[in-house]
Amino acid sequence: MTNQQILHAAQAYVEAFRAAIVKSDKDFRELLQGRGRGFSSGAHGVVEFTDELLAAARALSDRAIKDFGSSSIHDKTVDEVARNTVFDSDVTVPSKTVAAAVVAAIRDAANHEYRKIRPNQLFRFSGEIEDVRVGPVRIVSRRLLAEEVAAKYDAIRISEQTKGNNAFTYTEEDGDREALIHLPEVCWDVSVRGMPKILDVQAQWLIDVAVSFIRLQYKTQPGLFPKLADVEPHPINPYQWSMEGLTLGPEGPSFGGGTAPTWYEVDEGIATIFESASVVEVARKVFNPDNKSVAERFQQMLGWMTRARQAKEPAERVLLFFTAIESLLTGGDKDAPITDTIARAAGVMWTSNETTRFAFYTALKKLYGLRSRIVHTGHRSVAQLELNNIHYIAWNLAHLVLHKVDLSQKHEDFLTDIKEATFGGKWKALLVPNEGN
Repeated sequence: MTNQQILHAAQAYVEAFRAAIVKSDKDFRELLQGRGRGFSSGAHGVVEFTDELLAAARALSDRAIKDFGSSSIHDKTVDEVARNTVFDSDVTVPSKTVAAAVVAAIRDAANHEYRKIRPNQLFRFSGEIEDVRVGPVRIVSRRLLAEEVAAKYDAIRISEQTKGNNAFTYTEEDGDREALIHLPEVCWDVSVRGMPKILDVQAQWLIDVAVSFIRLQYKTQPGLFPKLADVEPHPINPYQWSMEGLTLGPEGPSFGGGTAPTWYEVDEGIATIFESASVVEVARKVFNPDNKSVAERFQQMLGWMTRARQAKEPAERVLLFFTAIESLLTGGDKDAPITDTIARAAGVMWTSNETTRFAFYTALKKLYGLRSRIVHTGHRSVAQLELNNIHYIAWNLAHLVLHKVDLSQKHEDFLTDIKEATFGGKWKALLVPNEGN
């Protein structure tokens, strides 16, 4: 059922649009000479971007984001879809009828499904493994992907990367032109829904969530597993092996250098984990969370943890790891002291031992003080030990949620259970046997 508020916003847009239609040659000439904020032409004439039309477009975009979600709505695309719909309509049709068509067109555009295929710089396959799926995110070999694309599209081929690392090249034979898409041995294949101009941002977020979700499943650390202090390579962008430029110092000039990038190995063991019914179900909850559930907050936590590991600046890593922790432990009580609340909640999750819990609470409050200095004074001095501790805490809290908490539980109830335990006793989830996911 369509929300009446978006219908009202769409009707206001239609009426503002019709009022802005250029009605005289004089107005059109003035627009061509640079009057106002611009114009657009369509099937039934020219419309001027008046202040009223621009305001109506912003209101319609804001309403569309609320109704359909920011992950699938692109504000300028909403304006384009609405404009094209009104342009194609007959001016004699009632504005309310055209408004309904505008909303239907926006809904349709927001629900288009796409597959975003990108280079995977972070994972490597071993043995016979070529395909692992985590929710809408798939890690797949170039060979397998090339077969799938070739079977569906005649003029597109996926091939290995060239020396120049061109994204694509064209070949032509007997008048037939073919595009060669150059990709590394392992690729990302992300199923995403929404307006085209928002898809890259959304696909990147889903990949970041998947990376932390996968990382939490490893029981050993094969490959060149990223450690606490490592800056994790970007999952899509190529790794820079050598530093550009040079360094001048007491020992003369130096240049080059660099370290090998870390990476995650996907072997038969980890592939089997992701094929298990329990992990498939957990992934479904994480990537398609119920509104206001623990899963919704857990997805946010996972994404920010990945971005924290990617950050090179220590102070930025601190902020992002705390953003991850806050994603999980911040509730709707705006009057509660956030530092104390989060430190208490994290302590309850960490241990049922009262002495250890207080020591943890004190340590996390001190680390939170570091975060506050970064936010409020621009402080940049961060010791590696401090950073490692914050990373370690965030990782363990995420691990506890993954293995101890019902992700379908309302987030408010999750926080209530923790709050009750701050008055003494154990957090209920600590009494649940480890699920071993």
